[in-house]
Amino acid sequence: MRQNRKSIEGIPQWKQLSFHDFLSLEKSANTMELAEEFGMNLYQVNQLKKKIKRENY
Repeated sequence: MRQNRKSIEGIPQWKQLSFHDFLSLEKSANTMELAEEFGMNLYQVNQLKKKIKRENY
């Protein structure tokens, strides 16, 4: 059985990330502010946003 590669790659600290904090700040902050707040780069923030949107449907 093959595994899907839909995991969040390139975010080594994603397990330590507070998703509740990320979701609450996502509504009011832009991508740059999120990256600075959580210690990620812009690409990682965008990947996390895509992953969250995919799982909500």
